[in-house]
This record gives sequence, C-alpha cells and structure tokens, in this order.
Amino acid sequence: MTMKTARELWDAVYAAVEAENHFAFYELCDAEMDIRTASQQKTGPKALAGMFTQQRGLYVELEHEVEGLIESADGSALSAELILSGVPKGSGERLVWNVVETIRADAGRIVSWHAMLDRTGLVQKIRALQG
Repeated sequence: MTMKTARELWDAVYAAVEAENHFAFYELCDAEMDIRTASQQKTGPKALAGMFTQQRGLYVELEHEVEGLIESADGSALSAELILSGVPKGSGERLVWNVVETIRADAGRIVSWHAMLDRTGLVQKIRALQG
C-alpha cells in the first residue's frame, strides 16, 4: 500500500469540503496537524474543518481556482497558489482574493496546513461593499 502524497491529501480535503464531509478530515489529517494563517495558529483536523465552515458561512458561491502548484520530489510537500472568490452574504458583488497554501504530509496524513493571504486587503474590500 502506498502512502498518499501531499497533493492527493490536499485534493481529498477539498473534495470533502465540497461534499460537506467533515468526518473525512479525521482520516486525512494528523491529530496534531499544525494549522497557520496570517493571524492565527490552531491544531488538528477539527480546527481545519472549522476554518472551512467559517469561510463557507461568510460567502455564497465560493470558488477556488488553482493558479500554480509546486510539489516536492518525494510527494511529502505541496505549495499551491489559489485564486478564491465568493459573494459575501448580504452583498451582490463577487470578491476575488489570492491565497498560498503550503501542505506537508507524513505517513499518509497531513501534518501541516499553512494558508497565507492578505486579510487586510480582503477586509477593506468587504467594508467598501457594506459602506
């Protein structure tokens, strides 16, 4: 049996998000997985599922497009440049923002998920819509 690569695990997480199958996170992610964003640090699959749930609670028509991928030769790491977009709830205008996700895997599970984006710019866009 071959271990899943970081890419396969990352793809499986997004498939689970789309299917709203948060139980899959426990199979795909290490219990002590390190999660980092520009403003916070959390641990574990439940926290990652919570982050996706929070994001889906703020936007409708949420979409992600992969702009570029870099994978390590051994399959244990992945860095993905994404273009995300969504319509903030209560708004009629689609916002677009960039995020870089860096995933590391060990023994067939995700051990770290770092997602970096310009939160300040995104908050400013949302406030402009509300104003």
